[in-house]
Amino acid sequence: MERKFDVIVVGSGPGGYKTAKLLLERGLKVCLIEKSLFGGTCLNAGCIPKDYLYNLAVSALKLKQVTGKTLALDWRGAVSKTQERVSALRKNAEDFLRRKGLEIVYGEGELVDEKVVKVGSLKLVGDRIVLACGSKPKEQGIHPEDILTGKVFPEGKILIKGEGPSACELAFILKAFGFEVGILVRDRLLSSLPQIPESFSAKLEVAFDEIGIEVVGEETRADTIIVATGREPNFCSEAFPFIKKRPDGFVEVDEYLETNLPGVYAVGDIVPPMGAGFAFEKARVVAHNITEGKSLTFEPSNVPVVITSAYEVGFVGDPDKVARTEHLSMSLNPKSFVNHKGGILRIGYSEGGKPLFLCGIGYGISEVVNVFSSLMGGSFSHPSYAELVEEIFAQTYVGRN
Repeated sequence: MERKFDVIVVGSGPGGYKTAKLLLERGLKVCLIEKSLFGGTCLNAGCIPKDYLYNLAVSALKLKQVTGKTLALDWRGAVSKTQERVSALRKNAEDFLRRKGLEIVYGEGELVDEKVVKVGSLKLVGDRIVLACGSKPKEQGIHPEDILTGKVFPEGKILIKGEGPSACELAFILKAFGFEVGILVRDRLLSSLPQIPESFSAKLEVAFDEIGIEVVGEETRADTIIVATGREPNFCSEAFPFIKKRPDGFVEVDEYLETNLPGVYAVGDIVPPMGAGFAFEKARVVAHNITEGKSLTFEPSNVPVVITSAYEVGFVGDPDKVARTEHLSMSLNPKSFVNHKGGILRIGYSEGGKPLFLCGIGYGISEVVNVFSSLMGGSFSHPSYAELVEEIFAQTYVGRN
């Protein structure tokens, strides 16, 4: 059996979902292929459940800082409630796109010709194809996704192997829920993000020490070891034999996110950098290039990144274009002074004094970074309330003359 579409999207994570949504809103006939849960890692086991649990954790920490009282949080109950909300959100998201006309096919997709994707006995023909295959953990073991979904419930002393965003975020959440937590750091916290200065990493480490997270340089005894050492592209060359890969495993694309095959694009974690915020921006670029012609390039520096841990740490812009930097205390702001002292902003300027880069550590960083990004013409961090603004303008202009 063969069916014809304007665009076939492989994968329903942030990149695939957003690409399908934008193309549907532009009047195209779209089919989306998903081999697992709709919404990918971000919705089901990453950004969304993490954000819910983080808000509980940070509320408990604030209460303790103000009153000196420790709020007893129920981890199993919180994870169960999180999964209830995730399940409802997953259904809502799928139904939302179906109402827009999306056809969803569940199963393993295989590119059998340049414009033909086979799923079981079904052949899907697309004028354009968008690959959004996602990512997977680099190493075997218990991963943050297992903890956030309740697949594994941590017991006793916990050691988190890793120093990146996922490790720092999960360490804070678990500590706030009353677990004994250590984090194994070989270099420095958040060392994988060169946009974050060493002084900010050191400040985060001090905050970890203050709330009782032990930072260690070698593996110690633990009852539960969580591996948070990063992810790699989940791209199967056997299923997509015509697509070129880079030596590091990512799909090879041009500045318009088109692969070596004309009309076949790649978004999400199979194209660096990884992360849901970047996936949404890649989707916007690809949707534009499919419908308006190849004229929009992907600019990672336009995408804000916010890590939510003992402090929020975030950045946006290109530090390599900066001629000079200044530091600004967030305590100069009355709201920041009254609620949370100690926040710092690092601002990078051009030779002419134009702000080009912002990195901050403290509380409320996501708000500052998102406004800064908006004024620069960039996007918004994920997940954030600010993303609603982008949706408002998309609904206003997309598909209208």
